[in-house]
Formats: sequence, C-alpha cells, structure tokens
Amino acid sequence: MIDSSTYKLSGRVDGTNAEHYETEISYLSKNAEQSFLIDLSDLNYISSIGLSIFIKVAKALKNDNKKLILAKPNPAILDLLVMSGFDKIIEIQN
Repeated sequence: MIDSSTYKLSGRVDGTNAEHYETEISYLSKNAEQSFLIDLSDLNYISSIGLSIFIKVAKALKNDNKKLILAKPNPAILDLLVMSGFDKIIEIQN
C-alpha cells in the first residue's frame, strides 16, 4: 500500500507567495511516508519561482527514497509542466 500525504495549491503561486508555499510544502513533505502529492486542480497560475518549489521538494524527497506527485493540473498548467520538462522528472497524474 502506498501512503501519500496531500497538499492542495490554489489560485496563483508567484513571487508574492512562493516563499510561504515553499516553507509549508517542504515542512509537510518531510512527514510523507512514500510519496507526497500536490493537488493542482485549483491552481490557475504558477511562475518560474513557483515551479522551482517542485524541483526542490522533489530532490529532497528523492534523497529520502520518496517521490513527489503533481496531480490534476488544468490543461494550461499541464502544458506548462510538459513544456518545462517536469513530466520527465516528476510524476504527473491527470
């Protein structure tokens, strides 16, 4: 059985709030058993600084033999993730 902790992002993630989200997600992901899922279903916009959070969290989890999963991105966010190559390094679930 795969245990997954979940965090839901909504609205916008950009320079005005990225530091807050990075702190919160990093803290919560440390308690994940095998994987940490970020629900993107209500995310409307994410800047490059927001995307860097996913890389940092994925690396930290990988160092602990865990994985990051990005779930339910809307079509625009999914396109951004694929164009940026995130689908090659982070699991994305629709």
